[in-house]
Amino acid sequence: MNKMRKKILVVLFLCFFLFLPGIISSQDVEIPIAFKINLLSLNTDPARNQWSLLIQEQLPKIGIGVTFHESTSLKNIASRTWFYPGGECGIIPPYSEGGFDILLIGWSWDLDWDPTDFYSTSSIYPSGNNFYQYNNPNFDEMLNKYLKTINSTLRTQYSHELQAMLYDDLPAISITYPRELYGFKEHLYGIDELLFATSNLRPENWGDSEDHIIVYAIPEKLKEYNIFLQESFYDAQWMSAIYGSLFKRGQDHHDWEPAIANTTTFSSDGRNITVTIDSNAKFSDGYPVLAEDIKYSYELYMSPKLCSSPFSSKSKYQILTRWFASNDSIEVIDTHSLNFNLTDDYSFALGLLSFGIIDKSTVEPAISTYGYDIFGEVPLTGNVQNTLVKSCGPFKLDFYYPNSSSVRLKPNLYWNNLTVSKGKQPLLDELNISYISSVDSALAGLFYGNIDILDSHYDLVQLDVGFGDGPIVGKIVKVPKHEEIAINMKHPIIGTGELTPVGTTESAKNIRKAISHAIPRNYIVDEIQRFGDPGISPIPDSCIGFDKSLKPYAYDLDLAIDYMEKTGVYSWHTWPPYETGITSLILLSLTSLVSVSCLRRIRLR
Repeated sequence: MNKMRKKILVVLFLCFFLFLPGIISSQDVEIPIAFKINLLSLNTDPARNQWSLLIQEQLPKIGIGVTFHESTSLKNIASRTWFYPGGECGIIPPYSEGGFDILLIGWSWDLDWDPTDFYSTSSIYPSGNNFYQYNNPNFDEMLNKYLKTINSTLRTQYSHELQAMLYDDLPAISITYPRELYGFKEHLYGIDELLFATSNLRPENWGDSEDHIIVYAIPEKLKEYNIFLQESFYDAQWMSAIYGSLFKRGQDHHDWEPAIANTTTFSSDGRNITVTIDSNAKFSDGYPVLAEDIKYSYELYMSPKLCSSPFSSKSKYQILTRWFASNDSIEVIDTHSLNFNLTDDYSFALGLLSFGIIDKSTVEPAISTYGYDIFGEVPLTGNVQNTLVKSCGPFKLDFYYPNSSSVRLKPNLYWNNLTVSKGKQPLLDELNISYISSVDSALAGLFYGNIDILDSHYDLVQLDVGFGDGPIVGKIVKVPKHEEIAINMKHPIIGTGELTPVGTTESAKNIRKAISHAIPRNYIVDEIQRFGDPGISPIPDSCIGFDKSLKPYAYDLDLAIDYMEKTGVYSWHTWPPYETGITSLILLSLTSLVSVSCLRRIRLR
């Protein structure tokens, strides 16, 4: 018998006698709790409430105990994260000191993925929303390239490299990519579901082979009267159909493409954009769209008076004033061309040219006469009439029903003059968006033919609408959302690793990888979330530039324990939890890592 075989027999002998109780009854076997953390989770989603409890059960299986799990409101979470009252220290501490350890939450994104505010060093709390406190100079350098190139091929390459860093560093451990279920009548066609689900719809392409009328039922009331007030998802749906803009999201490919723009030229540094307007662009009353209308529209979005009024959307103001220093940043060259001068070069600059346009010749006199109160008037009534809803999109607002909270849209008869329309009018005679509070009433309307589209936020189930059988079709739609475990990168064990036995950032990263491998994503998708796919990185798979080569972290508790072992954290505690003699303690210190390996494959999962 050689020396190697003798060593193996000695190890097996030690494992057998030291851990005989665990081998006899695998139900008593547990991985030692190396350290404990606290969980914080947002309680607004039933599925998240379930999988957060599942994760609470999973973590002890790899040696991470849970002292407390606070499932709470966004307000309470904010006080521990992005609104932490940190004073001058500028650090969000662990949960026990008023901050957080890990947070279970979900996020929505734009189709153009911009991670600046979440992951850049410049946005670390309290400067921005990087409450993770993630600090990676290589990420910052690549992010700068990603945000400054207008070359789509390079931008995709940089996007993939950013995703790879987040995938490896894991400041956010992605759990799932949720999906949404919509109900459609089978005779509808031409609907790009992703654009529809993100309020970027192109209804000029929608068709209904039965009556050329679509009724879309929504579960929330319409509450905003024009594009300058718009912040809600449902008001964005009808407004995106009537408000024309220089650029729109393209059907099927989802990149920005010209709507009423004709030509676009970038300066060499990317900070100046010269745009010419399609000379055939007209408002719904037949008046031509001029460069001064576009400049004036942007001046309204950036007006402090309108921004500070109770009617306006501050988000539009903040976006535009970030990239345009003043009204002078937008220059009229002639009746059909403008210069847009940005404060910096920006990859997604065309998105800044996608804001709705109004007719200066009617809006400016109305504001002069009646003041900014017109922004709070019901469309097509009072002093405002159609002033603030007249635009150059494919549809026009034909009727607004404030009592029933619904709108009726009809085609803009001048739409087919545009180059982008290729001489064709919208295919529909009417597009109606109607509020129906009860899911039962909405379903009945869908089944009996009074409704053509049922919104996903009725929380439909597969049984309600079926999948492709009969006159009703249920469609599962990708949306730019993800669910995650957010990590406090200043936590001394799972963030910086300074309190681990190894004491390195790599040690903390190994713990985060262990956590990721301890998440049963497929189970969460199949049994809890109903509609979705396993999450991979913090960029949803519906965003432009998503890296399809990355795969979800596999659910593998053995591999998770391997990562934990690399950190040395199992050596912190005497295990198993019963009294041993001096000799046994010495042997235990020599064989602690071996014992974990021997028992891992018979533990409860």
